[in-house]
Amino acid sequence: MCAVIFDKHIQLKSMSCAHGHCQPQPIPKAVNVFVKVTDCCNARCAFCSNGGCHKNIEAFNHVKLWEVIDELREKDIIINRINITGGEPSVASEIVNQILATASTEQYLNIHLHLNTNGLVPASQDMMRQPRWNSIFMSLHHYDRDKLSEIYGVSISEKALEFEDIDLERVNASCNLIRGFIDNSDEVENMMKFAIALRLPRLGFVALMKVNDYCKKHYVDFDEINFTNIPHLYFTESRNRGADCKCSNYLYNHNGRILEVYMRNYSNPNYCESSLLYDGQYLRQGFHDDNIIY
Repeated sequence: MCAVIFDKHIQLKSMSCAHGHCQPQPIPKAVNVFVKVTDCCNARCAFCSNGGCHKNIEAFNHVKLWEVIDELREKDIIINRINITGGEPSVASEIVNQILATASTEQYLNIHLHLNTNGLVPASQDMMRQPRWNSIFMSLHHYDRDKLSEIYGVSISEKALEFEDIDLERVNASCNLIRGFIDNSDEVENMMKFAIALRLPRLGFVALMKVNDYCKKHYVDFDEINFTNIPHLYFTESRNRGADCKCSNYLYNHNGRILEVYMRNYSNPNYCESSLLYDGQYLRQGFHDDNIIY
């Protein structure tokens, strides 16, 4: 499905994901808008191209962002969510706070925070306390503090995992499957128990995208992990878009507490239907440099 905004064509999903044995169904015109507030990140994750980047956005055009929102609304395109991302959004807190100040009068918008330094540093946790977020996504790639420090390339303090005064019901944690870290059913089980101990309601496991040598060397295929061997982990549903992406959902029960578990089995990094990226200057379809829309 195509739509036209700012006199340019964009690609939209026309059908839902296949759901178990159910065939895809027609869906209305909708997009997810990613707002990249910075390229900077204070972590140095080897699997991420932004690790250690110090190039901040020189001038974030807030007016243009809301022109994009108005254009989508005028063209009757549903905005599923606005995702504030980076880099690490907490290193550009002034930009984020200005977006939230404007969004306070736009209560119909679902606004989500994507933290790439995992809510484990004070600036990230301060941002998580903002009441406007509909949900918060944070990375959490291991249950051991020393392993976390090794993965992120930053020191993890003892208080980093306390999440004081943060509404954890809004938090979704995501764990990359990485060879030598979380790479087998025992480690997956340990990670789920850890999430429950932290009182997190949801945890996702994600396969690395093979975008660099580190990811190729440390890639863990979901088929390597025998999830059926993990006690009290119950499959609920799966969704897929053929070769582009597949996800599965589970429930995990430990000591009478339930954890929602999401698994992204694979994803095509070039797949960008219904995804728009605004980087402070330009609006693009997907996450590539050569397709400026506005």
